[in-house]
Amino acid sequence: MGELRSQKQQREQLVRVLRAAGKSWVDVAEALRQRYRVNARVAFRYAHEWSQHQAANEWNQRWPDELKTFKSFSSWEQWPSRTGHAPTFDNLAKLAELYECAVSDLLVDLPNFRHLDSAANPQDTVLTVCKPDAKLVVPSDVAVWATATGLGLPDTLVAMLMYYLGSLVTPDHEMRITPRERDQAYHQLVGFLRSWAHTMGRRNVLRLLVWAATAASVFPATLGDEYERLVSVIGGSSRVDAQTIEHIEAILWHCRRQKRALGPQAVLTTVLAQRDLTRLLVPDCPADLRPRMLSTLSEASRQAGWLSFDLKQFDHAEYYYEDARTLAHEAENTGLGAFVLCVMSQLATWQGKPRIGIDHAVAAGQWASRAGDMRLRANTADVAARAYAADGQRDACLAALDTAHTALTAADDQTPSYSDLDEAMHLSVRGECHLKLGESDRTVFYAQQSLKLLGRSHARRSVAMTIVDLSEAYVGANEIDEATRLLGDAGEIAASDGSLRLIERIEQARAGMQPWQHTAPVRTLNERLAAYGLVNS
Repeated sequence: MGELRSQKQQREQLVRVLRAAGKSWVDVAEALRQRYRVNARVAFRYAHEWSQHQAANEWNQRWPDELKTFKSFSSWEQWPSRTGHAPTFDNLAKLAELYECAVSDLLVDLPNFRHLDSAANPQDTVLTVCKPDAKLVVPSDVAVWATATGLGLPDTLVAMLMYYLGSLVTPDHEMRITPRERDQAYHQLVGFLRSWAHTMGRRNVLRLLVWAATAASVFPATLGDEYERLVSVIGGSSRVDAQTIEHIEAILWHCRRQKRALGPQAVLTTVLAQRDLTRLLVPDCPADLRPRMLSTLSEASRQAGWLSFDLKQFDHAEYYYEDARTLAHEAENTGLGAFVLCVMSQLATWQGKPRIGIDHAVAAGQWASRAGDMRLRANTADVAARAYAADGQRDACLAALDTAHTALTAADDQTPSYSDLDEAMHLSVRGECHLKLGESDRTVFYAQQSLKLLGRSHARRSVAMTIVDLSEAYVGANEIDEATRLLGDAGEIAASDGSLRLIERIEQARAGMQPWQHTAPVRTLNERLAAYGLVNS
């Protein structure tokens, strides 16, 4: 497989294909809205291939007496979330003119209350989401569900199903409920379904429930035959077998590698969908496959935690990580349990709780030693080193780094491991640790060595994080020209990666350049980051 393209490149290619086919801006925006799960205001800007800065420039050329900045577009696009502001009617009209659409097209994703009209046709009160050869209707009111679906479901079940679906379909990309509440709603729903009498409707609802999870997937190819297979398994006409688990494992494997192209939010939606499906299958899993099924479920929770971490949803990450750890231990999967503890350590250290990070890292090291996985053992030592550095424990940090290097040298590339740590990433961690310890010269040395080895097989976020560390080290050495150039390179990656943690690191590094804010290099950096939509110029 060739190198994955950025989401921006994918969007632009889709736009060009649709426009070449004669599709209107409305058609193009709707395709983008459905494909990338963005709201209508964002979709129309994407359709025109504009950044928020470019959109503001287009506005200002048309209406020079009503100048706008990228912040105006950002605020309008974030609305109706708490961080946004509603555009005025006049501004909506101008946006419609700018994007060559109707005002109503810009509001198509907002709530529809036609169902409150007693004379309304029930079919007009639902949102229809397409899947191959079928449709799922997600009504906005319990009262119209039975008419819309023709299933005649009990109101209690309808309410639970809608509650669950509501946690999947969020136009503002924010979960309306916490992960714990989402899981509780899901467990209630599944329990209700499993206890429900075996009627014709039960299988239909099971079909809806499976699709409700798979509909959230950003991999349409995962539906098709496997969709019917899962319905068959859950409906009781087939048994959970190794092939069923292999399918879920394959999706999760692809998720780990698709974040670069799709961004953490889109991939998180798919991971949560697979996590839900796996939980549905666990009760009916044969005893000989149960450890593998639990390990798969643990991995889904771990990935959900990692993606939440990258989105700075730290409470969500903690919840999913704890779930992953519990499941790994229940499966008696020592290696996976150690790996989950590694990411838990990293989360704690990032949040400014290095001693908790040390606790997790030490426990991870003990479990990794039992697993006999040298690469994983090196990983546990690296996360311990990060935590020690954050806590100012220099000697312990350097000792952990040496342990990691020794273990990594002994690692066998042919032995499967939950960790993908290699020499390039270890050198990056060394540079990061020396940066935390205030040793800029050592950071420069190790970060440069790391960047020479980091390649296409590594996450772009990891490359960018290393570049940010190097930039901060150059700031410490008063080499501001090189520091600003590097931070601009990291910003270019961040613009297409979607990692909020990466953006936060860039903001921190930029804040460290405050003493040089009026110099030409920093002004150039500000312009560059503004062009990427990361800061206000």
